[in-house]
Amino acid sequence: MSDIKIFVTHTPNRDSIRVEHPYFYPVIAGSDFQTKKAPKGVYLDNQGENISYKNKSYCELTTQYWAWKNQKADYYGFCHYRRFFSFQRKQIKESDWGTIEYDYLDEKTMEELHFDEAEMRSFIEAYDFLIAKGIKTDVMNAKTVYDHYEKAPELHIKDVTLFLDIIREKYTYLSETAEDFFKGKIFYPCNMFIMKKEIFDKYSQILFDLLGELEKRADFSGYSREGYRTIGHLGERMAGIYYLYLQKQGNYRLGETQIALIHNVSRQPEEVAELSNGTIPVVLAANEKYVPVLYTCVQSVVEHTSAKRNYEIYVFHTDITADSRQLFKKRLNCNNVKIHFINVSKKVSGYRLQAKEHITTETFYRFLILDFFKHCTKVIYLDCDMIVCQDVAQLYDTEMGNCLIAAALDPDFAGQCNLKNSDMRQYCLKTLGIENPYTYFQAGVLVFQVQEMKKAVTVSKLLEMSDTGIYRFSDQDILNIVCKGRVVYLDMAWNMIFDCDHFRWQNVIKYAPYEILDAYENARKEPYIIHYAGFLKPWMKPDEDFGYVFWDVARRTPYYEQLLKDMCHSGGHEMAQETVVVARAFQRTRRLLMHIFPQGSAVRRVLGKLYWRIFG
Repeated sequence: MSDIKIFVTHTPNRDSIRVEHPYFYPVIAGSDFQTKKAPKGVYLDNQGENISYKNKSYCELTTQYWAWKNQKADYYGFCHYRRFFSFQRKQIKESDWGTIEYDYLDEKTMEELHFDEAEMRSFIEAYDFLIAKGIKTDVMNAKTVYDHYEKAPELHIKDVTLFLDIIREKYTYLSETAEDFFKGKIFYPCNMFIMKKEIFDKYSQILFDLLGELEKRADFSGYSREGYRTIGHLGERMAGIYYLYLQKQGNYRLGETQIALIHNVSRQPEEVAELSNGTIPVVLAANEKYVPVLYTCVQSVVEHTSAKRNYEIYVFHTDITADSRQLFKKRLNCNNVKIHFINVSKKVSGYRLQAKEHITTETFYRFLILDFFKHCTKVIYLDCDMIVCQDVAQLYDTEMGNCLIAAALDPDFAGQCNLKNSDMRQYCLKTLGIENPYTYFQAGVLVFQVQEMKKAVTVSKLLEMSDTGIYRFSDQDILNIVCKGRVVYLDMAWNMIFDCDHFRWQNVIKYAPYEILDAYENARKEPYIIHYAGFLKPWMKPDEDFGYVFWDVARRTPYYEQLLKDMCHSGGHEMAQETVVVARAFQRTRRLLMHIFPQGSAVRRVLGKLYWRIFG
């Protein structure tokens, strides 16, 4: 049985995905520049005889040199943590760039690429030299390979001329093929190939001899960072030259295989490790655009922590940048508070997750708490459009018995149920299956009792329910359905929804049952958490209800100026005014239609279903 080793090159200090497979060997290319402790099972290219220190100019070729000098195999292969070979004998649909596109390198992807050990061995052993499929130069807006190199803004065509001169001098038998390659219209990318040992030894000897001579003769002074990688770029083209040379000989089994491009390659924890006793986990969800608001919320949480407790704050996201994440960790991490970011792209892949109105997709991420916090008893969830005014440890300490969730009643929903001509009661009964609409809770502040919740429902079930698009209040409706009868009701001060547009209190909430109205008005006197739930926010319109509290905290964040700029210079206030006009016009139109088509009428039912399908 052949000894097959495919070396997967990884970038120093980057925790990227690794495939656990007997044929794949993860290697850090340029290990001399690795400052973090290397993950277990990862090889370093600065061990034994090596040129790891040359990685900034040789790129991934430092791994090839290390493997050539230090590893024994019958077949040597090379690919990247982002780009893999397909061992599927049938053609898979490609992008315009000739790559098979995948979001993740998951089990389904690996199955489609035929990463089965026996299939891979059969595929590889059928060839002496496999190379990643060539790309036509016209796709790259170039006439030839030479033209493509010449058009590269940071590369210099004189280096190609020098490289060809060296080939003529030292390996005359390759010179004609090298010239044909650069005149040709097929480019073999990425230094991706699998060769039998005999071919690999010969090729590596030629390659590093040529590149060493180029290094001696060329002058790279004054080159940009990308220009300094010239040796790596020309080494990449050498693989195509050698492939064409062997093709001309006619004595070798040669083949091309498709390239699979993986878009999401950062390693993400599948679950949060068990937390020490007394540690309080707090989860929020946001996107990059919402980072200034998210930071302000987290700032308010941190400012009200107790020195006697430990807090772990987790942010679920799909696109928050490394710079943004670093700022949080640099400014908000302290002795008893740690900030973590978890990219949940993989978890929500395949679901539409269409939220209604001003609500964003991130609202559904709270469901993922059940998967990530398997070892935790309780977890706090907070919407990020909030300001926290009390220690959330008090919230965490809520006695919950065998209930699934702790939450505050929703006074807005209760008020809507009591409005004349409102269909909310019917919606609550018929769609949500909740007989008493006054038990409906607001989901912006939650305490999940994780183990009990996991017994009642799965994350996949929650996400499937989200995909139906039938719920007016998205995840909030779903949680009310799932948790019915097993809710601990918090003091409304823990989720005091503000008086959006100075309209909600007197026009909706005042119609709620008097006990709920009293609870809301008491919560307003000393709110523990202010929730800016609604289509208007204080960072859009500063004179909004309790807006001064938000801005007081915002002043102590590094995003204060950004928030002001977004509001004042990007038309925030004008947009807010426009939003008000549109929202009020919509409400008037809705009331008129409710009068024309009364509750219970067939036309109203049809129109209602159509509306929620189209507009949410």
